[in-house]
Amino acid sequence: MRSAPGVHRPARLPRPQTGKDGIGVNKTVIGFDMDGVLLDSDDFSPGGWIVEAFMRTLRDFGIPETEENAKRLYIANLRREGERFCAEFGIPDVKTLWAQREHNYLAGKLAAIESGRVTLFPDVAAVEELAREYPLAIVSNSPQEIVDLVVDKFSLDRLFRLWIGRGHDWEGLDFVKPAPHQLQRMMEELGADRGYYVGDQPDDGTAARAAGLIPILLDRSGADGDIRSLYELPEFIARHAPLPQE
Repeated sequence: MRSAPGVHRPARLPRPQTGKDGIGVNKTVIGFDMDGVLLDSDDFSPGGWIVEAFMRTLRDFGIPETEENAKRLYIANLRREGERFCAEFGIPDVKTLWAQREHNYLAGKLAAIESGRVTLFPDVAAVEELAREYPLAIVSNSPQEIVDLVVDKFSLDRLFRLWIGRGHDWEGLDFVKPAPHQLQRMMEELGADRGYYVGDQPDDGTAARAAGLIPILLDRSGADGDIRSLYELPEFIARHAPLPQE
């Protein structure tokens, strides 16, 4: 069955933000991508958890374990040429490939988080200042189990009111970023009519704009982007006030 837009719910319902009279005080939300923004998890080095998960998937299907074949297992590449990849290597269909790829990805990432190989970026501390004024949310293309584990392991529920990941079915990928559905769900859940979304990839900006949010590109290398660190985020937000959606 095809997943409906925005069905990937958080593990817990958001806490309402209210004033003394019980009326909401801020309809501006700040959403954050997780991997590469909050979580230092993008390890593409040889022997890193991502490469190992993809190489294991290739091995499971008897496919040559090359860097080129591993790159073809990225979500964007699978969506673009997954059927051709399966036909090339005699895999029945892309759903079969995806299920095994997802199994290995999930196992590898969970193990990397639990072992401490994957942890938060130090500048996540800057988010505490914003959490006192704005409702904050995590919206990630990672599986919901991963997002739940990260929130629990690092006690991020003290900062974030909502966290949304994706499901596991192949069809559900139509509703993850760069599609706006997850971000629209975030705004609906938090009662927001304006806001920002902090990401580190072009797809994050595409999804944010489609959802009517101000995209903020984080580039820790300093080569591009709106900010180089989350420590710069409060100042950026102070200079770029969003307009409410009509």
